[in-house]
Amino acid sequence: MNHENMPAAGRTLAEVHRQFQGWRRSRNKRSPIPERLWQAAEELSRQHSISEIARELRLDYTKLKERIICSRSMRAEGLCGSGAGCGFVEVDVPNGTMGGECLVEVEDGTGRKLKVHLRGASGAEAVQVAKALWEGVR
Repeated sequence: MNHENMPAAGRTLAEVHRQFQGWRRSRNKRSPIPERLWQAAEELSRQHSISEIARELRLDYTKLKERIICSRSMRAEGLCGSGAGCGFVEVDVPNGTMGGECLVEVEDGTGRKLKVHLRGASGAEAVQVAKALWEGVR
């Protein structure tokens, strides 16, 4: 059976471990982990602890934890399908009149966080972008 095309939810930790081993043997040095492998690792969190998965698959614990939390949060909010992970979101902002940098960080009581770093925008513009993004994920 070809486990690479098998739905992530149906794979065991040992099967995903073998997939990571195969990828590591055949990859170009310094190439990023393919999204399909990240998704398989994330799905394992339904049966295993993050620590166990990270140790067995030789993944960065913090990065895996962030992906799992983000993925769960986005699914709960209906913002993505079951296989989606977190990613970079680009927002087109008109050039501001100020040439500085602005950093806006938002956190709610559940631990969800949003960080917006804009160059060439005013503080007011950065706050507007942060509000728009924050409301979009609530």
